[in-house]
Amino acid sequence: MKILYKSKNTVVVYKPEGISSQPDATLGDDALTLTSKQLREEGERDSLYPVHRLDKVVGGLLVFARNKSTAQAISAIISGEGIAKEYLAVTDGIPECGVLTDYLFKDTRQNKAIVTAKEKEGAKLARLTASPMEVIDTPKGKKALLRIKLDTGRFHQIRAQLSSHGAPITGDSKYGSRDYKTRTPALASVRLSFTLGSETVDVTCPPDTEKYPWNLFSAENYISKT
Repeated sequence: MKILYKSKNTVVVYKPEGISSQPDATLGDDALTLTSKQLREEGERDSLYPVHRLDKVVGGLLVFARNKSTAQAISAIISGEGIAKEYLAVTDGIPECGVLTDYLFKDTRQNKAIVTAKEKEGAKLARLTASPMEVIDTPKGKKALLRIKLDTGRFHQIRAQLSSHGAPITGDSKYGSRDYKTRTPALASVRLSFTLGSETVDVTCPPDTEKYPWNLFSAENYISKT
């Protein structure tokens, strides 16, 4: 677990894919426990409070609060859309881009988000902005590297919306990818930015650009544009 930023109120880490954000029923390693352990080994106070999650199969930036009052404050910022969250994704084909607005329904039986009509009971508004950074040709067709700004934080939102708008995320077989060279979705949370009182948190970190399919694209795409 890589700690990228810490203060008396917050800790931001880069969570690898395949690790849960916090303890769950799988009883495997999780980001919260591993980060607490690392802080403890460094002689620091190790209490952490989760305020948001990343899917287990998705890598990227994750913030923890270091006290209850900060946890409440960050949760309020997130619920009020006061946090900037950016992702990178590689897709099989080129999806519709720009501002994508849909309604998502969480199908608990399939553990999957489904784009549905606004009128469906339980459907929630989902909105993101997808910008193509580079499009390449591969033996199996075109792939696109997208920068995504997330306006709402719904269950499997990016994965479901991109698939519904014409191109699943590479490696995301749950949402239609047929590229089995990677077994996890090529999706990473690469920027978190928010202001908490006098503290401004703005952290960026690219995915592992030596791994497939990130390595298909130009290195300059992974340099922070902020």
